[in-house]
Amino acid sequence: MASDSVTTTGPPVVPRRHPDLPPHVVDRVARESPDAVYGLWPIEPTSYQAGFRTITYAQLANVVNGLAWWLEEHLGPGRASQILTYVGPSDLRVSALVLAAIKAGYGLFLTSPRNSPAAHGSLFADLDCKTLITSEPTPAAAIPILEAVQPNHLQVPSVDALLSKVHPKYVYAKTWQKGLADPMMCIHTSGSTGVPKPLIWTQETILKQWNSAGSPAPEGSQSLEHLYLGKRVMVTPPPFHGAGLGQFFFYAIPFGNVVIAPAAEAIVTAQGLVDALKETPADVALLVPSVVAELAQSPALLDYCSQHLELIVYIGGDLPQAIGNVVAAKVPLRCQWGASEVGMPQQLIPAELDPKTDWRYIRFHPCAGAVFEEVADGLFELVIRRDPALASAQTTFTIRGKDLEHLDSYRTKDLFVPHPTVADAWSWKARADDIIVFLNGEKTNPVTMEQHVVAANPELSGALVIGAQRFQAALLVEPTTPCPTTAEQAALVERVWPSVQEANRVTPAHARVEKSLIFVTARDRPLIRAGKGTIQRAASLGLYAADIDRIYQEAEDDQSTDVEETVALDNAESVAQKIRDSVNSTTSWSVEDDSTSFFEQGMDSLQALQLTRALRRTLRRPDLGLSTIYQNPTVSLLTAAVMSVQSERQSDRDLMEPLLATYTDQIRQIPRHASGAGLPPSRKTGTDIVLTGSTGTLGTYILNALLRRQDIGHIYCLNRAPDGGRAAQEDRFQASQLSAAAWADRVTFLHADLAQPQLGLGETTYDTLRARVGLVIHNAWPVNFNLNLAAFRPQLAGVVNLFALAAAAAAAAKHVHVVFISTVGAVAARPADAGPAPEHIPESLDAPVPNGYGRSKLLSEKLCEAAAQHLSGHDHDDHGIVTTSIARVGQVSGAADVPGLWSPREWFPSLIMSSVHLGCVPDHLGVFSDIDWMPSDLLSNVVADIATRNLRDGDETGSGGSSSGADSAVVFNLRNPRTTTWEALIPIVKDVARERCGRELAVVSPTEWLERLQKSANEEDESAASVAANPAVKLLSFYREGLWAGGAAMHPMSVKDAVRASPALRDMPPVQPQWMRKWFEEWLSVVSGH
Repeated sequence: MASDSVTTTGPPVVPRRHPDLPPHVVDRVARESPDAVYGLWPIEPTSYQAGFRTITYAQLANVVNGLAWWLEEHLGPGRASQILTYVGPSDLRVSALVLAAIKAGYGLFLTSPRNSPAAHGSLFADLDCKTLITSEPTPAAAIPILEAVQPNHLQVPSVDALLSKVHPKYVYAKTWQKGLADPMMCIHTSGSTGVPKPLIWTQETILKQWNSAGSPAPEGSQSLEHLYLGKRVMVTPPPFHGAGLGQFFFYAIPFGNVVIAPAAEAIVTAQGLVDALKETPADVALLVPSVVAELAQSPALLDYCSQHLELIVYIGGDLPQAIGNVVAAKVPLRCQWGASEVGMPQQLIPAELDPKTDWRYIRFHPCAGAVFEEVADGLFELVIRRDPALASAQTTFTIRGKDLEHLDSYRTKDLFVPHPTVADAWSWKARADDIIVFLNGEKTNPVTMEQHVVAANPELSGALVIGAQRFQAALLVEPTTPCPTTAEQAALVERVWPSVQEANRVTPAHARVEKSLIFVTARDRPLIRAGKGTIQRAASLGLYAADIDRIYQEAEDDQSTDVEETVALDNAESVAQKIRDSVNSTTSWSVEDDSTSFFEQGMDSLQALQLTRALRRTLRRPDLGLSTIYQNPTVSLLTAAVMSVQSERQSDRDLMEPLLATYTDQIRQIPRHASGAGLPPSRKTGTDIVLTGSTGTLGTYILNALLRRQDIGHIYCLNRAPDGGRAAQEDRFQASQLSAAAWADRVTFLHADLAQPQLGLGETTYDTLRARVGLVIHNAWPVNFNLNLAAFRPQLAGVVNLFALAAAAAAAAKHVHVVFISTVGAVAARPADAGPAPEHIPESLDAPVPNGYGRSKLLSEKLCEAAAQHLSGHDHDDHGIVTTSIARVGQVSGAADVPGLWSPREWFPSLIMSSVHLGCVPDHLGVFSDIDWMPSDLLSNVVADIATRNLRDGDETGSGGSSSGADSAVVFNLRNPRTTTWEALIPIVKDVARERCGRELAVVSPTEWLERLQKSANEEDESAASVAANPAVKLLSFYREGLWAGGAAMHPMSVKDAVRASPALRDMPPVQPQWMRKWFEEWLSVVSGH
């Protein structure tokens, strides 16, 4: 029956769907074509030997009526918003209960029996579901629900009982418009990254799905759905899976597909598929990937299918290329994509595809509104964009749950790769949640390696690559036959290792797996799977969390077994030789030149990690961190760093003068443009803005604050991400429950590299900015206190380039205002007797805190001053004016009034979390003991006030301060004018630690706290779990030499001009106890994964 390609035998069957709600359609078909076949169900629940029972629409409608009366009898008429849950066999009652629930005024939730009791409890709570319906006897899968949730329990009549009599008609009186918003059915997300979430599909959702499936294919294209409309379709996904459920409601009812169901209580297998085909014919088989893989390994079963099927469609997971090729060589094979939040939008088969090898590629029908946005090199995320012109076929924005109804676009988190030669043909590659981000920031897609290893080893049923927040990857393998003894596990690793080596050859160096980091799962702890059979990554990793920590620790221990003679750290040549030897043993190449960078010679991140481990051992420097290698990547630099950290810091100070001279000279070379020279004025209602660093914590709230202002026009967000930061911004807004409704009209995200000429933008985009922009807010800056000053060269170049844009834009706008977000750290080292830090730029280069971050900010302030003097137009009235403000920000805390995580990596969250780990909290915070912090959401309003004050007050020079004019940079010290003390917050910290962690925290001196922290750094490993529990070890030098260096409080700062310029700052309260509790509980939630 099968052939090399699939062709349509005729146009799709005339749809039955218009213009009715699903229950009406079923009743109408039952009335007009009572003998039309709805579907076939096996007579026996566990096999196909007894054949199938054919169910007509007359029988379906009758059973639906009976169940609707049964529901009303036991529960009374529903209110359309009430949800009932069903757990039972995959038989006729599933479809009938869905329709009966609608008629009786309810919605039916089909939950996966594989969910944990906690997941069931969460789902029932989210849905406010009080009733569980089961078959009789009660299925084993329902017992945990009854125990955990304790719902009202009903047992539905058997299929035989329902079919044995004619039930009175149950009239469904709702009209088209009144019934659209009612629940049709409820399913849930897979829970692959946590607790599953419920999604309510309304009747409107189903009608739009029907419209999508029935849309004509574009000329010259072939529709996948149209290949099986009106056909007999063998379905294997379970009914609680959207793909399985969809066959009964998306295609059978509206288009006349005849659905052939699997055995109600049997595991779906390739043998079961063939057994079913021997009892009843089918045209198409809809399979989960595991069944396709079985066919590829069973020639006899595959041969039978090739003779009895026109097409195999797989859904619900990915299929390794080698396996799919085996099947596609015998019977046409296609992939169909679907998602609980989207449904199954119509998919097309480009004619240029090779059916033997390109079976995994799809093209979405234009009615889907699908676009692909690049999120990493070669990986594109599928995004469904709301489009009024496509409203009749877009299901997503009618689904209730996850705030889908209010989104302008839905990011699926499904990542695709484009076909190398066929335009707009896409192959699914991974979930965004699957992407592993290592501790060094490198990323990898683990799915390719996992598939390769499983496909090459039939004795494996699953594999998981791990490594998030660690320095290298490891591999969990699940055998089909348990390996209880250590010897058996070791033998399995040896057999699997060749396929891992093969995968390593095409895997980036940072993601390769060493043999010592392969772990075999235990018999009594199988990897946790979703209802569709795919491995739930987060849940499975949680199941093996302790084992994962152990194998990483064992790998560390293996690296440190050799004992070598101690090297004198005051002997430069001895240290240098040990470094050369260690580089040689790590990389297998010799060091020819002590001044050549390791990374220029080809060292990768994994080798850098191995070098760090080796040097810790050979130099007896357990405090040596990976960052030291990155910041000192030559033998000479690393020798100096090992011997004297202080000398490195002094060299930072010596670098300030030449760097300032270099970039000041570049500022002075920026041309000053005559006003209106060559550019049409483009000022309209509202000032257009460039905002850098919009995706960070403060940047997110600044963007939100600007969008609320009527005097702001269009906002151009410049970020380094390939999509301009749009995806990250959407995640940030959603996490903080901020509205993105205005983005479509007022925000453009641009991929930029500020250090490059024209900011790394194309000429057309750059010209657009210089023709429109009247305000620049520069917020992008790496917050890393471990980086030396030289590492901030790109940021200093970025300041120059932004002023070049402002100068060019001033020709059109006449006046452009640049706001630079600086830090109080730029002046924090002023002499104690110098009085409050004024709101102007200090002369001395010794004013900032002694690290690269503070020094780079002060240099940038001085560049702002140079730009203000050069570009003010003070001596040329015909030139556009550039004015400059500096917002010198103090300690920024987490949000106060909305959800919004204060990054756990920062010094204060790290201190709090490590205090829980150490069992003690310091009694003062040194320079930060007087708490004048500003919540990020409230601070954003202050920045917006500062940035727009000339628009608000009509101050065209943008000066706004008391001490500076248009030809000087205006400085505002942004610290909370109302303070509290650390002593006042300690009780809150102790209370939360006791309530949430069961820990009593002692209050100790900073000296004792640092001693305990140093001891833990020396004794504990660097696993991700250890670092997450004790993050302050990464900031030891900052605490010792920055926070508590002198023990005095931070010098006071004048905020007079800032308070005058910003109403939001005038009204800001001091840090509140409830804010401290909120922040602490949010950090604990991150660490615990909840």
